[in-house]
Amino acid sequence: MQNRCKNSRTAFTLVELLVVIAIIGVLIALLLPAVQAAREAARRTQCKNNLKQLSLGCLNHESTHGFLPTSGFGWRWQPDPDKGYGKDQRGGWPYGLLAYVEEQGLRDVASGISGAADKESQMLRLVQTPIEMFVCPSRREAQLYPILRNNFLAFNLRNCRVGDCFVARSDYAGNAGNINPTGQGGPENPAAVNSFAGWITKTQNGAMYQRSTVRLAKITDGTSKTALIGEKYMDPAQYLDGSDPADDQNIFVGHDQDNLRYTGWKPTSSNASVAWTPSQDGSGFNTENGNDIPPFGAPHAGTMNMAFCDGSIRSVEYGVDEEVFYKFGGRDDDTDLYPGP
Repeated sequence: MQNRCKNSRTAFTLVELLVVIAIIGVLIALLLPAVQAAREAARRTQCKNNLKQLSLGCLNHESTHGFLPTSGFGWRWQPDPDKGYGKDQRGGWPYGLLAYVEEQGLRDVASGISGAADKESQMLRLVQTPIEMFVCPSRREAQLYPILRNNFLAFNLRNCRVGDCFVARSDYAGNAGNINPTGQGGPENPAAVNSFAGWITKTQNGAMYQRSTVRLAKITDGTSKTALIGEKYMDPAQYLDGSDPADDQNIFVGHDQDNLRYTGWKPTSSNASVAWTPSQDGSGFNTENGNDIPPFGAPHAGTMNMAFCDGSIRSVEYGVDEEVFYKFGGRDDDTDLYPGP
């Protein structure tokens, strides 16, 4: 006859089950920050890859046309596919890059169309096409965002109306320099285009600005010491709603705070200079004030990503030396301050 233990146990007690659940909870609490850190590291790497592709596109543009992408007319204007790549192109630098980042078809959506209404209809396809390469995954997704500010609609995109218009946006800004930062609208109306001169090289010293055609040979500080494209500062509360005055247009708008930033400001009548070092995304910058243009910056902790004119990508600390960062903006202010990658 087989002996059996009358008191053999076949299940956990309630106390043991609670202990196991508590242990699992502690392990999850310990692992969650590590998982979040790994995900953010992956997003930061993707952000760097985006900037790498954009910077290589700029260099290929310069190799083909003899100059870096122009920054267009101003915030009153959207691109025109029939105006080429130089100073007559109305749209901003991201539009000039499309052919060099495998988006030639998107650049040409309205090419060769003569009727203004038909052309505007096709241009909506352009501004309403999100491109992942222009979006930092730590901040937001490549999707459409609302147009809310009526006075910022472009002359050549009037059928994109406030309240029922959604557009793609960018998290990256070209380097316009460190001399005379301000928003420029471009010609006040279509009739004024023929008399429009825009800024000239003597008043801007970045890699991209209004109607710019900057050759690499003109970057006398050295391409490894001059910024090309960086992440742009934003208020997290305005990531999605289109209310940020420096993020209220779309990827391809002409020279504007949406797609250009400065490393500082130097009044032409003074030797004084003011550096605008990068900031982590937060609240506190009033971009309605023309003297308070938002800086470069990013959602990442500790550092932002920046592409330089040699195609290199570097992490720049928010606490970077002010003079060093100031001179990242100028292509010809002869700085030897930056020690290297």
